[in-house]
Amino acid sequence: MLAHLNLNDVIDRLDPAGTKAGRRAETLVKTDQLRLVLVTMAAGALLDEHTAPGPIAIQGLRGRLRVLVGDEPRDLPPGEVIALAPETPHTVHAPENGAFLLTIGWAGEARVAVDELHGG
Repeated sequence: MLAHLNLNDVIDRLDPAGTKAGRRAETLVKTDQLRLVLVTMAAGALLDEHTAPGPIAIQGLRGRLRVLVGDEPRDLPPGEVIALAPETPHTVHAPENGAFLLTIGWAGEARVAVDELHGG
């Protein structure tokens, strides 16, 4: 499998303005062991606390995002990455318009929960 994507083009196409939740997500790569999901968020949008069944990496692409892991808030500007172990509760807030790339790794039935959460 080869996937070659221009993330800036995808971000421009996934404008979250006007959506009820203030965010949009698109699964870019979907295999048995890996998902790449691009998420755009409008200023003020919140992705409520949740967990992922596999390890994840959240990479800031545009804007300023804030990731809350437990009681610890972390700013996520473009170019920075936060990696979390499976089942780590976290929240994502967009103080301004932003976008991030979510990388999810897992095996087996874990993919069902991730697909349900991110609509992929």
